[in-house]
Amino acid sequence: MTERFDAVVVGAGPAGSSAATVLAGRGRSVLLLEKDLFPRHKVCGEFLSSDALPSLERIGARQSVEGATEERITRGVVRLASGEAVAFSLPAPAIGLSRFRLDDLLARRASQAGADVRFGARVVSAEPANDGFRVRFAHRQSEAEVTARVAVGAWGRWDALDRAMARGFVRRRPLFFGWNRDFAGDSDFLAGRVHLYLFPGGYCGLSRVEGGAVNLAGVVSGETWKTAGGGWTAVVEGARRGNRALDEDLAKLAPGPIGFLGTGPVFFTRKPPVENGLLMAGDAAGVIDPFSGEGQAAALASGILAADAADRRLSGELSIEESAQAYAKAWRDRFGRRFAWSAAFRRLMLNRTFGTIAGRLAGETLVRFAISATRR
Repeated sequence: MTERFDAVVVGAGPAGSSAATVLAGRGRSVLLLEKDLFPRHKVCGEFLSSDALPSLERIGARQSVEGATEERITRGVVRLASGEAVAFSLPAPAIGLSRFRLDDLLARRASQAGADVRFGARVVSAEPANDGFRVRFAHRQSEAEVTARVAVGAWGRWDALDRAMARGFVRRRPLFFGWNRDFAGDSDFLAGRVHLYLFPGGYCGLSRVEGGAVNLAGVVSGETWKTAGGGWTAVVEGARRGNRALDEDLAKLAPGPIGFLGTGPVFFTRKPPVENGLLMAGDAAGVIDPFSGEGQAAALASGILAADAADRRLSGELSIEESAQAYAKAWRDRFGRRFAWSAAFRRLMLNRTFGTIAGRLAGETLVRFAISATRR
């Protein structure tokens, strides 16, 4: 028997859970499908900028998120490969919270709002059908099919669905790869701070999350990944050789119990915010560079934008085509310039010569401008 819903949301990360929460809160029947079992660890900088707070307030999750960690980040430093240090202050405190904790809180909020949340559900197809959508997924060793009047794709930076839908970004170059590594030990030098490190072919950052644990997250080019040749341990060893400050800071810490988590390929690019009528949100609509610190805030905001457009369709105010057009415009207006500036700063940061010169000449002024430009 085919179940019917007003909306199907694929992916229960920040974008998907925020979309499901808004729609369910308006009395819509919502199915939220997530391929993983929560809570789970995920590759991420685990840095929630102050821009996320209005979105968290909107979905009724601000109090629970702020109460889940004592870590507040107010300042930072960029350590160039040449040895120079550029200090900066954040415009407002950011929150240090793991995706293990954050995603679980947000998915629970969606369930509390009335969404039907199903974990371990891998979507195999999502296609337009009969003025709506037909979604097929595998769940509990069987296949199921549901229909919905609207659908939101929030499955993250990369999924087999992207290839099945022949999304154009999968042919983009260059490729990047990302990783996480948890650390423990004396991390007082990171209290209230985020440290960013540039090294040939990539960059990474250190900051604390709940319980005083330390998160190391970084990005390397495909060429750097290939040259390292020995997995993430070799990548980090190369980064330490390429940045003395990183080597010194990591020497103060001890590896944590979780170990390395890696992901790739990562396409730092805008993607079409609508595909085959699906409203794409979060990383599924575009992956902004981690150094901006805006990835999770943008995901939350885009999920809410998608929900608003979907609700206008469900209320009869807009047709399915008009809803898609309204969302695409809202997404471009909100995020288009951020992606353009992010790409420009990426090219600067990954160029050792130009990055060093810019750091020496502009210093904190450049960093402040980068923070501002990627938040507009």
